[in-house]
Amino acid sequence: MPESIPTSGTTSDPFFERHWKWFVLGTLFYATFLNYLDRQTLSVALDPIAKEFNLDIAARGRLLAAFVYVYAFSHLFIGFAIDRVKNLRWFFAVMLLGWSLVTLKMGFARDYRDLFILRCLLGVFECINFPICLLIISRIFPREQRALASGIFASGAVLATLVAPKLVIYLSSAMHWRWAFFIAGGLGLTWLVPWLLIFRHPERRSRGWAVAVAAQQAPDTAGERTLASVLRRPAFWAVSSVGVGLIPGVYFVSQWLPSYFTHEWQVSYNQALGDRLVLIYLAQDIGLWLGGWFVLRLVAAGREVLASMRLVIFGAFALSMSIMALPFTTSLNVATFLICIYVFSLGCWNANNSAFKQEVNRGRVATVAALVGFIETGFSAFVVHKVGELAQGKGGFSAVFPLLAGFLTFSAIIVFLFYRARHFPVAAEPR
Repeated sequence: MPESIPTSGTTSDPFFERHWKWFVLGTLFYATFLNYLDRQTLSVALDPIAKEFNLDIAARGRLLAAFVYVYAFSHLFIGFAIDRVKNLRWFFAVMLLGWSLVTLKMGFARDYRDLFILRCLLGVFECINFPICLLIISRIFPREQRALASGIFASGAVLATLVAPKLVIYLSSAMHWRWAFFIAGGLGLTWLVPWLLIFRHPERRSRGWAVAVAAQQAPDTAGERTLASVLRRPAFWAVSSVGVGLIPGVYFVSQWLPSYFTHEWQVSYNQALGDRLVLIYLAQDIGLWLGGWFVLRLVAAGREVLASMRLVIFGAFALSMSIMALPFTTSLNVATFLICIYVFSLGCWNANNSAFKQEVNRGRVATVAALVGFIETGFSAFVVHKVGELAQGKGGFSAVFPLLAGFLTFSAIIVFLFYRARHFPVAAEPR
């Protein structure tokens, strides 16, 4: 079981050594915050950008989807690289610096073409974040804490969606939309120092890390670490299928909500819109934290880890059906409340599904996370693109919400049928 093992040659601070894995988790949280802030900046600044470059709603959809398509495709390669790179410390640092510089460059975009190309490059660099974070968590946290740790690091993304509306709208209104990209990109430099100082000698500080590295270096006589081994596991396809139903909703919330409120409800592009978005994204952030905390409480009460995670997911599914009422409400505040419930449920579910990804193949965690990311994000890119066309063709977003509810129903069926001990035996073991 992963746990910290302070040794000589690291640091003399016993508090730091005892809580090292939580310090590392803090850097993963901040990296994920930057990851989403940089991609979120465009969606929030899209109104003034669209006016300057004369973009209709379909063109907006193509611009938003460009990132997601490239981001998804890049997952085909990044997982294999992460599982093979020996110096993850510097590999992660270089990739994060890359996406920060691309974001900075977007502030100098001269037209739609520049934005499109840079959004594609952003997808290439940003694809590393979730696979490498899940790999690190799987090596330094015990399995009953992984849903919580996964929720905490992933909540950095939602914190970015909390900050982005207020920050980007303020900068776009008071100065110019370009300043939003200058500041978002520049923040990446503030992550490098704490990451390089904290994430040092993980093999000395975590038994889980040392065991994983030793297993990775040992001969794979049984073929358990091959790509074929990953692809023939029902658990891989189950997790991927659940992601296909779950992640389009996450992308709709992060990419389309500002446009939903300005077009469907005629909310002005000002701080009032920012306040409403902050409330919604806060609900999602709380869901990510509580999704893991609920599992810890259920495990403490005597339930198996697997049974606890399934129970939380089914509860989240029930709450997510609140989205079906959105086309029928005539109140902006009621619509906001229903979306808050919906995104809270997405957070609870996503925290636990991230933990399941770590149990598919313990020797290829990054590969599994990246391949699942390719499948779920690739489908989400298609949905993000089609949402623009659907909203424009139907004259609004009402047709989108039953579609998202249908995706989640499909995911819930997969969880019921396949998230069981025969496919996830490690998660089902007593802790």
